[in-house]
Amino acid sequence: MAKSQAKALQEKAEMFERRALRAADPISRQHYREMAAHYRRLATEHLEINQSEPARQA
Repeated sequence: MAKSQAKALQEKAEMFERRALRAADPISRQHYREMAAHYRRLATEHLEINQSEPARQA
C-alpha cells in the first residue's frame, strides 16, 4: 500500500508540473512548481518512512 500512496503523490506532482507549463502568468507558474515540489517531497518521505518501518503482519 505504501507504493500506491507514493505513486498517487507523484501523480499529483506531475499534474502540478503540467499546470505550471500551461500557466499564463509567472506567479501561477511558480505556485504550481512549488506545489509539484511539495508533492514530490511528500512521496519521497512516504517511501522512506515505510521502508524504515518493520513489516506488518496481517
